[in-house]
Amino acid sequence: MATCNLRQSVIDAIKAKNDFLCNVGEHIWKNPEPGFREVKTSAYLTGLLRDMGLEVKTGLAVTGFRADIDTGRPGPTVAVLGELDSLVLPNHPECDKNTGAVHACGHNASATSLIGTAVGLLESGVLDSLCGKIALIGTPAEEGIEMDYRKGLIDAGKIQSISGKSQLIREGVFDDIDISYMHHLSSHYGYNDHNGCVNKKITIHGKSCHAASPQKGHNALNGSTMALNAIAMLREVYSDNAYVRIHGIITNGGDAVNIIPDTVTMEYMLRAPTLESIVSLNDRFDKVVMYAAKAAECEAVIETVHGYMPLYDDPELGEVMCDVVREVVPGIELVPNQKFFSSCTDMGDIAMIIPAVHGYCLGGKGTSHGIDYGIGDQYKAYVENSILNALIAVELLRDDAAKGSKIAAGKKDLLPIPEYIKTINNLSKTVRSADL
Repeated sequence: MATCNLRQSVIDAIKAKNDFLCNVGEHIWKNPEPGFREVKTSAYLTGLLRDMGLEVKTGLAVTGFRADIDTGRPGPTVAVLGELDSLVLPNHPECDKNTGAVHACGHNASATSLIGTAVGLLESGVLDSLCGKIALIGTPAEEGIEMDYRKGLIDAGKIQSISGKSQLIREGVFDDIDISYMHHLSSHYGYNDHNGCVNKKITIHGKSCHAASPQKGHNALNGSTMALNAIAMLREVYSDNAYVRIHGIITNGGDAVNIIPDTVTMEYMLRAPTLESIVSLNDRFDKVVMYAAKAAECEAVIETVHGYMPLYDDPELGEVMCDVVREVVPGIELVPNQKFFSSCTDMGDIAMIIPAVHGYCLGGKGTSHGIDYGIGDQYKAYVENSILNALIAVELLRDDAAKGSKIAAGKKDLLPIPEYIKTINNLSKTVRSADL
């Protein structure tokens, strides 16, 4: 089949399922579930994939899944990713009233694109003209939230990483993958590099007593206040760095107003643009918090877990993605990766081990992660998103997978998976001020 016919066949197959894909996207929107809890979402999507005749591996990283489309001819294995999890935003007007969950980041569209990609490849007749394999992977828990819950899963031995893609790597899901990409809803097309991060749970320990005699205790809230001020001063050290971010919350500040609190807990996220800068920031942060707690005659315990690696997109794969966008959206002026994003995504972990791109497409409205966020254009969010993903697979795997094989060769220059796991294990540690 001629290249232009391949592309058009895929586009026509996906467009023919416009109403179906929009219904899938809206179903997921109405049934949001936060990370590692996407039970209904996963079951719904895997059921649709099985209805298309695909074998699906489930229970990956708790709620993730993988379904392969094999052309039967040798070539690279290309992974198309779809994110499953929601945010928790109780003030959003369309959130789940019981859990506060809502897809205020558009992952319902990302998840839907897995179904649309399968439609485009399976119902267009293009597989006979492709080589290699396409892996459709549902990835849980991209949002770095609910630290206590995820730490509980780690302590129970159910996961080792708090982000879904990192956990999938640990479980071997990406061992045979040569290339990976996805699309996320945004205000633009293309792709951008991102920060990485670590997540922290900080516990300040003091000594409780009656608030009428505060001199008999050690106020953990004072210890946390000293730590907050020390953290604020630490930010000055990084005032010449446009990308470092230090932000957190107090999750418990005491239990009764007439008792000097002996325990205060906080959660923090540290973001930086390189692995080296994350390691340096992490160590300096721990020191200022621990010494600040000691200054208030308290002790600090800081539990750190790897969040995301910095994302550096593969430029060759990115150019394939942009060429597809230019074809699907005629006349667009697309100059990708002009701005480094201070936000984070666990796609950075994938890009550490294989050539990968975290792409963007249109379809959302309002403020990402905000209470006014929603799906503004169902066609672009669900249908066009699927078209982009499917056409990239075609471009990579047509003509004896020439483009895909060339890009896949770059895997040898990236971090081997065992080294990646060793690196993130070294980031995840617990330190105590009592050991200073």
